Amino acid sequence: MRVVDDHSGPVSTVLRHGGLSVAVMDSIAFATSEHAGQAIVTGSHGGASAGEYARRCGVAAVACNDAGIGKDEAGVAGLAALDGVVGVAVGHDTARIGDGHDTWANGIISYVNRSAREAGIRVGEPLSAAFTRLATGGAPC
Repeated sequence: MRVVDDHSGPVSTVLRHGGLSVAVMDSIAFATSEHAGQAIVTGSHGGASAGEYARRCGVAAVACNDAGIGKDEAGVAGLAALDGVVGVAVGHDTARIGDGHDTWANGIISYVNRSAREAGIRVGEPLSAAFTRLATGGAPC
């Protein structure tokens, strides 16, 4: 098993609008406190550990992979537990797990938590469209 010990990796900003930016990374373990208040797109599963990383970093929104949802919805359990944080997952059949850029470019939302629903994000829409709308303050489609 590969262990991330320095919590650094390639992170790129794909969108900046006003005070909100969208950062893309292959693993949620690459998120830091510098991403507080921002949106992050990851290739990670949306399980309990992913939700804890997002909460600890103070992000405004997080996108992960649903990893096939799994037993007892373990693949999105961390996103479901995030109150006040927009949490979404893309379908494992629409984006490669572990590839943040594929998640951004091709991910179709398969799961939304309550905060995401309240922000107007819907299952079935492209992640990039939803997070662009979130960043720019646009109305839901």
